[in-house]
Amino acid sequence: MREMNRLKRLKRLSTTILQGLIALALLLLPTVGQTATISITPPLSTVGLGDIFSVNVHVAGAVDLTSWQFDLKYNPLLLQAESVTEGPFMSSFGTTLFQPGVIDHSTGEISLVTNAFVDFTPLPNGDGELAIVHFKALGLGVSPLELRNLFLNLDSNVTATNGSVSVVPIPGTALLMSSGMLLLWGIGQWRTRTGAVV
Repeated sequence: MREMNRLKRLKRLSTTILQGLIALALLLLPTVGQTATISITPPLSTVGLGDIFSVNVHVAGAVDLTSWQFDLKYNPLLLQAESVTEGPFMSSFGTTLFQPGVIDHSTGEISLVTNAFVDFTPLPNGDGELAIVHFKALGLGVSPLELRNLFLNLDSNVTATNGSVSVVPIPGTALLMSSGMLLLWGIGQWRTRTGAVV
């Protein structure tokens, strides 16, 4: 009977120690999503109609970053997503598995852009570019760039700062067109006065 009580106490003690170790391990897990922010940089871009340009998806305050994911929503009447490439932040620490996601031109959404760090420590820490998104400006106006479904280390509690792109007429277009028209008018006037055939 004594032996039985001793075994029960030992079992309770080992269970308590195991629970304590599990709780300690959970407390020590990275909490990157609680302190890190993901943002579009620059937050406001102004581009000309027809321009091909890029925006960055930037992380600030990353701690032991092992994986991330985002979707990006934009106005498909104003912008066309061309491609998504890996930014230098995670790959500067070692080997990664980058996935550029799926571009849906009809809805204006890039889905499931992901990356995972698959190398030895040290894990990525700090600030840097996670991805670079390349666009073409199709129409005049302002398109929001909205980050959605964000995850850092499988934590969805991430602060996001969205951006926007303003597509404007190319400044030199009107000047170039009016100069060309003036030149043609001048040639016509010269031909009329001199009777020259060109």
